[in-house]
Amino acid sequence: MSFNLNMNSIDYRVGIYIRLSKEDEEKERYQESESIGNQRTLLMQYVKQNNLIFIDEYVDDGISGTSFDRPGFNRMIDDIEKGKINMVITKDLSRLGRNYVQSGLYIESYFPEHQVRFVAILDNIDTAYDNSNNDIAPFKSILNEMYAKDTSKKISSVLKSKRELGQYIGSTTPYGYQKDPKDKYHLIVDSEAAEVVKTIYKMYLKGYGTMQIADYLSKNKVPIPSDYNHKKRGVRSLTYGLWAQSTVRFILSNEIYTGTIVQGKRKKVSFKSKKFIDIPEEDWVRVEGMHEAIVSRSDFEKARKMIENTKGARIVLNDYIFKSMIRCYECGGYIGITKKDKNGNIYGRCQRYARYGKFDVCTSHNFNYEVFEKQMIDILRQVCKIYKDRKKLEEIAKKAKSKEEQEMDINKKIQTYKEQIEKENRKLGIMYEDRLSGIISIEEYKENSEKIKENIKMYKQNIEDLEIELIGNKNQQPETEKLESLIDEFLNVEKPTKEIIRAFFEKIVIHEDKQLDVYFNFKPLQEISESLDKIVCAKKKYGEKVG
Repeated sequence: MSFNLNMNSIDYRVGIYIRLSKEDEEKERYQESESIGNQRTLLMQYVKQNNLIFIDEYVDDGISGTSFDRPGFNRMIDDIEKGKINMVITKDLSRLGRNYVQSGLYIESYFPEHQVRFVAILDNIDTAYDNSNNDIAPFKSILNEMYAKDTSKKISSVLKSKRELGQYIGSTTPYGYQKDPKDKYHLIVDSEAAEVVKTIYKMYLKGYGTMQIADYLSKNKVPIPSDYNHKKRGVRSLTYGLWAQSTVRFILSNEIYTGTIVQGKRKKVSFKSKKFIDIPEEDWVRVEGMHEAIVSRSDFEKARKMIENTKGARIVLNDYIFKSMIRCYECGGYIGITKKDKNGNIYGRCQRYARYGKFDVCTSHNFNYEVFEKQMIDILRQVCKIYKDRKKLEEIAKKAKSKEEQEMDINKKIQTYKEQIEKENRKLGIMYEDRLSGIISIEEYKENSEKIKENIKMYKQNIEDLEIELIGNKNQQPETEKLESLIDEFLNVEKPTKEIIRAFFEKIVIHEDKQLDVYFNFKPLQEISESLDKIVCAKKKYGEKVG
């Protein structure tokens, strides 16, 4: 196939976009699909024959075209925003997406606004030219969406039939089993992992708690299920994690180990949506005796009843007013509050250390909670009284930064978040390369990419918040009234409630050396706290007094 263009007057910096259709995902799960290889060949041929400048390729493997929240696509959009590419080429319109509304927005609005040329080779669509094929692009998008909907219905019907027959259709096998080489819808026992499952049930039925079992497995260096699956496939593990109570509890609650397959617990809201909704238990598809059991039905039922009896039986601590507001600086985890000795002294301690300290995770950050609480209330009273004293507030305001300096600080923060987004996108790219080369599995890629996407979403939200701050807060006066009312309420009570405290503080971060970083919900209070030498002294004094 040959291609002819006559657009040499413009230097087009090309990004080729490649997407594997959703319906091909099952077939191509563990290798780079032929579909992707064919797309790449076609697109690079187009680039070379038309003397275009190739910049990068953006690939989404096994991801539905009904959603535009895809790592490869998002990275491409970021590069457009940065001016790295000004031309996008796809095999056909359906590769861009099967949602006709969003596809149309990109073709008719986003690409033209960013001066980006879009080409769909097989559909003969090229936005650099005013031709009839461009005019029918919306109709092609509608047809693509109809095709996606019809395909989704057919796939759902096939999957429903397989569930009812008791065929296992999960993408990953439950820990303790593996797929039968002769029948991918049939499970067979993985003897090595099955022994671990049996050990978990034996220990639990003998009276060991889930935490004790998790610690036993971790101490004996038994790989967690995800690491074990990576090992079985010869894939490098990225986690090397420790066993958690939740993992043990999940194994003890999973009916699969009795030889019973339970499927159809959730369904998608629609073929376009990624959101799932739970299906009532009475509508689950349950088929017994489909594979070899690892534990007996009686042992499973005993374990399940024991788990149900322990629900809600946890020790409920006092409702400490700073509970769940204190974070560990070193690991980012929460600080737990507990009684440590017979005298009833209450202490704060890093929860990750309390749980995994024996495995050299973080440090104790141990401190006297009662001293901490008193000191934080004293600090809050200082700050509130200064706020009420208008003269002192004016003196602090004079020392405050100019508007220009504040804007510079905000812009620096925005730039930092943009750099973080760029780093996260690079991580996605590296992970995808690892996925193609077999270093990590598609399941691990999806799991970790979701975490990265959440980080990107958070950074983008932070940027939006800062940009709003630059424009100015139009609701400043109501916010001021709210703060003054809250201060009056706080100063007039002997013992503040948790609700009052939460209204003031965003979070409090404690360092291993007992240094405190205090974050208020109200900007004026934050500015006052940062300007007070007394608070700095209080921090130092706190570090000396407790711990």
